[in-house]
Amino acid sequence: MNKNLYNNMTDNAWNKVYARIEEEGLTANKQRRPFRKIMPIWGGISAAACILLCIVLSVLYLAKDNTPAPLLTQINNDATFSLVKTLEDGTIVYMASHSSLVLPKHFSKEKREVTLNGNAYFDVTHKNKCPFIIKTKEAVIKVLGTAFNVKSSDHKTFELSVNRGRVSVTKTGTDKTVFVDAGRTVTCNAEGLHLESTKDNKQFNDYTRCIRFKDETLGNILRAINKQNNEKKEILQTSPNLSEHKLTVSFCADSPIMMATLISQALHLKYTIDNHIITIK
Repeated sequence: MNKNLYNNMTDNAWNKVYARIEEEGLTANKQRRPFRKIMPIWGGISAAACILLCIVLSVLYLAKDNTPAPLLTQINNDATFSLVKTLEDGTIVYMASHSSLVLPKHFSKEKREVTLNGNAYFDVTHKNKCPFIIKTKEAVIKVLGTAFNVKSSDHKTFELSVNRGRVSVTKTGTDKTVFVDAGRTVTCNAEGLHLESTKDNKQFNDYTRCIRFKDETLGNILRAINKQNNEKKEILQTSPNLSEHKLTVSFCADSPIMMATLISQALHLKYTIDNHIITIK
């Protein structure tokens, strides 16, 4: 029914009732007051609904912004090979057996944060004003760009040894922090953090001797190999159109030429050697 028609019909009905009351003398000779028309409230209701809708949308928007980024988990269950993963910022992680790494799909602009359970060697890409943070059960590690080994397995003492650069380590749940330089090692126990000279300099090579790449791009594989073979002078490279090809491959104490051979066979490619530069094409 038309709203105006409905309101007019209601007004007429009330006026007839009031006139009948006056005829019967029930108004006690009080001056008749004109019927006050009840104004429609639909406009007010609509305005309130719009305000409520805006509030709900604002809450949903803020909740969306505060929703944590989805997390990825990398696990290495291999007893022999280190799992090598290149993160989106270029950092290379060598995960030891029975270790796991939890990280966001994309790092934020303010920090790069991961959680480690187990042992791993990190070769962190330097980024100004964007620290790389590793959380473990015993300590929090913060760096800008360096290479170091972290041991944080369950039931074993936390240990971090720096290969190059400098790292800050904070005992979890406290404000106790130490800075660890290259050639130094820090351990963490119930008493706190303890610094000493690194006794086992071969520990870094243990991660890179037998390595496995799983669903990794060719470009990232060659970059990781070159970082560990600088002293051998052979450099592996490929053309840009092949660098995004993904493959799963393992190496154990192999020479750069043998690695190039295995990669070429897996991708049905060839390689050439020119002045210590091995090109896969």
